Amino acid sequence: MDCHHSKLNGTVFGTHDWPDSLRGQAAMYRKLAEQTDDPFVKNELLELASVCDEVANNIEDHLTGG
Repeated sequence: MDCHHSKLNGTVFGTHDWPDSLRGQAAMYRKLAEQTDDPFVKNELLELASVCDEVANNIEDHLTGG
C-alpha cells in the first residue's frame, strides 16, 4: 500500500492513483465539452481537461524520477 495518501471528497487516494483520477476528470470535461453548444463553455471545459492531463503527466514524471 502506498504510504502517501490524501483525502479528496472523503476518498483516500495514493500518490500513484492521482494521474488516473486526473485523467478521468479530463475525460469527463471533454465529454461535457462535446455536449455544449456554448463556445465559451466548450473552450473552458477543454482547457480544464488539458490542465488535468498536464498535471497527471507532471505527477507521473515526478514519481518515475523523470
